[in-house]
Amino acid sequence: MKSFEWGTDVSIENLNQGFTHIFETTFLTLEDRSAYVAHPAHVKFGTAFLHIAEKIVVIDYVPRPEQ
Repeated sequence: MKSFEWGTDVSIENLNQGFTHIFETTFLTLEDRSAYVAHPAHVKFGTAFLHIAEKIVVIDYVPRPEQ
């Protein structure tokens, strides 16, 4: 994992659809991401949220190069 950040919604637009927290992880490669997702520590971390969160969204993306 290259980096990990988290925070709470502070938007004034009220478009969060009920989501209040974000956890963002950055990886150097898709292979690194895949290894992390399968890692027992990640599975345990993710499972901990299933009983406290009404819904969870996961988005994987590759940033587009600046134009």
